[in-house]
Amino acid sequence: MGSTLPKLSALPMSHMLATDLQETNEYRFSRKHVDKRVDEAIRANDESEAKVHLGVQYLEEWLTVDHYPSKNKRLAQLEILKLEELVREVFISTAHCQLPELFVSVTAQLAFSMGFDDHRDSTITMAEIVAVLCKTDAFDISKEDKHASLKVQSRLRLPDELLESIAECKYVPPMVCKPGDIGSNYESPYLTFNDPLILGKNNTHAGDLCLDVVNTQNQTAMTLNLEFLCSVEEQPTHALDTTEKIRQWNQFKLESYATYDMLNKQGNEFWLTHKYDKRGRQYAQGYHVTTQGSAFKKAMLELHHQELIEGVPV
Repeated sequence: MGSTLPKLSALPMSHMLATDLQETNEYRFSRKHVDKRVDEAIRANDESEAKVHLGVQYLEEWLTVDHYPSKNKRLAQLEILKLEELVREVFISTAHCQLPELFVSVTAQLAFSMGFDDHRDSTITMAEIVAVLCKTDAFDISKEDKHASLKVQSRLRLPDELLESIAECKYVPPMVCKPGDIGSNYESPYLTFNDPLILGKNNTHAGDLCLDVVNTQNQTAMTLNLEFLCSVEEQPTHALDTTEKIRQWNQFKLESYATYDMLNKQGNEFWLTHKYDKRGRQYAQGYHVTTQGSAFKKAMLELHHQELIEGVPV
């Protein structure tokens, strides 16, 4: 891309303490914090709160209808859920759709939180729930033409400052202060929130895990290869054969370079966090910056503390 590549020069660390920078990053980017503020804004707004209770009413009416047997069996699983909490979760999730987002993406993310044994059942059920709650006017479901995909866009009235936070919300970047030790399967190294150490909903347990391995990996400092980032352009690893794929790639690339720039300005020393899956395999937690991504993502990272290896046969 030549001259259009971003200029990432070595910059001095901010005068803020590394822990202060880390807390700022977490409050700024973590969806856990942003979602809490969205929930508070909904509860503080009489119009939005009325839509929540209207949504509960619509779901109650929908669940009393006698559907075909397999659907009745599937919907029976909703009896264990609190409908008001479910409505709030849908409203909070759709509040992030300030621009039209694919219906299938929104409902798939919500389905993951339902905890059904059958993923297909949870996806279908959540799509139906979102369609029912659309009648509250908290969000729209629409498509540009009969051949286009369904999209969701929020209609909730939220403060401008919160809308800015929603726009910035993304996968939490690597830590810019050295992580402390994790002492249990229910902890994370982050400063303002905890996360289970095992990936996947309902997979966390109190059994033995190699916490020392995770702590060692978490505390290995990394750095960006600025020369590489300023001379090689990040390219997609899949075909951009639709308008939506092009939009998603451009958004991902924009966010990635913004993350590189932020990490560089904050000292260019950072730490990736790690988790296990239920089979015991370890994964680096990163989206824009990760050691387990594309060839480009791997090439742009280096160990921060480098040593010359000697005595190795050539």
